[in-house]
This record gives sequence, structure tokens and C-alpha cells, in this order.
Amino acid sequence: MLAAAHTDYSSMAALHQNQQLRLKSLDFIKALFEQVRVVQQHRAATNGALAGNPFFESKTRILAREVNARFKELERQLHLTHEIFDIQLWNDIRSAWQTVHLQWRQDEILENFELHSHLVKQMLRYIAGTGNKAEELIQTNFQHQALGVYVFDELPCFIELVGQIRALGTSACTIGSMDAGSDMRLRFLMGQMNKQMVKIKAQAQCLSQEALEITSSLIAALLCEPKLERLVGMVEQDLLSGRDIATQADDLFTLSTAIIDAHYNVMNEGLRLLRLNMDKRMQAWVSR
Repeated sequence: MLAAAHTDYSSMAALHQNQQLRLKSLDFIKALFEQVRVVQQHRAATNGALAGNPFFESKTRILAREVNARFKELERQLHLTHEIFDIQLWNDIRSAWQTVHLQWRQDEILENFELHSHLVKQMLRYIAGTGNKAEELIQTNFQHQALGVYVFDELPCFIELVGQIRALGTSACTIGSMDAGSDMRLRFLMGQMNKQMVKIKAQAQCLSQEALEITSSLIAALLCEPKLERLVGMVEQDLLSGRDIATQADDLFTLSTAIIDAHYNVMNEGLRLLRLNMDKRMQAWVSR
């Protein structure tokens, strides 16, 4: 009987250890999401600066300093939970940022856009990989797993599509016209964004009632749908019209940033809900 009790406590101790590692990983992911947000802004600001807008030129320096400071803090967190991270991919991310940071002024607008987008893609892949590994440390139900997909995969993909539209739109509005390469990319991105919206809504239906109510009410409270409709109208009726662009770069940047920030708030709420869950074996042991 004592041996059985000892085994019981040992297994609970292992589950507790996994839970602590998982929580540290979720904290790291939250911080990395914030870093992605700033890198996405840096992409739009550098695009605007390369197009000749002095307002965005001043923003680039502030954003670059913030990215560098956040990388230092992320390195500190990473060393605390190194067991779960892909160090090689992390080194690739750091190198990609240095390339973007040091040479963007020598790039063409589309080249700058592509280099930033590649960096963001690497960071989002890192988040998805780390998040999935963290959630595999515990046994959960289907709804919890669906929330993980929503937070680590579907929402970040949607946000990045809006971020890419913001970057290309900011430079086009600054110049006052759309070149053929940007026009083709922007049309593609608009189609992808519409498809991703459908995927997000479908994935949300797999969430628990609590998670669905919180995320849905949060999106509604932030008036996200009307803002998204305005952005779509702005892009389709002005930027992609083939005529001179009337929209101000600041207006497009501000509107798309509001949409992005609203979805980051939803994602942070999803991360908070993930943190509240524990291994169902531990839950059963605590509840008995």
C-alpha cells in the first residue's frame, strides 16, 4: 500500500513538473507574440519610410530599439525552459532579424517586405512548434486542444495576413499608386485573408462554450467586424482600383493596426484560458 502511494505521489510530481514547464513555455509564447507584433509594425514602418514618408522614418528607430530589447528578454526566458525549444531555429530567427535590421535601407520596398515576412513566418512557426510541444506535456480534452489550434495556428495566420496587407498598403498609399508586383501580392493576400476568416470561425465552433463566449464577445466589443469591412473597402475600392490612391498612409496603418491589436487581445485571452487548464489526471487526483 505504501509502495502504491509512493508511485501515486511520484507520478503526480512528474505531472506537476510538466505543468510548470508548460506554463513557462506559455509565458515565453506570450512574450514572443508581443515580439511578432513589433516586428510586423517594423515591416510596415520601414516600407513606409522606403516609400518616402518621414513619419514612418522616425517610427523605424523606436521600433528597432524595442525589438532588440525584447530579444534580450526572450533570450533570458529561453534559457529557463531550454528543454522544449528548438535552439537552431531560434538562432536562425536572430540572424534573420539582424539581416532585416541592418540592411533594410538598402532594400527595395518589396525586398524589404519579403525579408520581414520570412522572419515573421519563422517566428510563427517557432510559436506553433513550441505551443504544440507544451500542450503535449499534459493530457487534455478535445476542446482544450481546439483552443490550442485557435491560439497557436489560426489566429496568428490571420493577423499576419492583415499585417502583410498593412505593410504593402502603407507604402502604396505613401507613393500614391500601386506597382504591378505589389498589386498582385495584395490581391492574393485579400483572398487568403477571406479564406482564413472562414477557418477561424469554423475553428471557434470547436471551442468550449466559455472560450467561445469570451473570444466572440471580445471581438464584438472591439468593433472588429466594421473595421475589417472598412479595410476591405479601402483596399478593394481604392488601392486596387487602378487609379491614383486617395487613402492616406497613416489612415490605412491605423485602421489595420486596430484590427491586428484586437485579434492579439483575443489571442492573449485564449492563452490565459489555456493556462487555467491542467492535466486531466492531475485534475482527477486533486478532485478526489
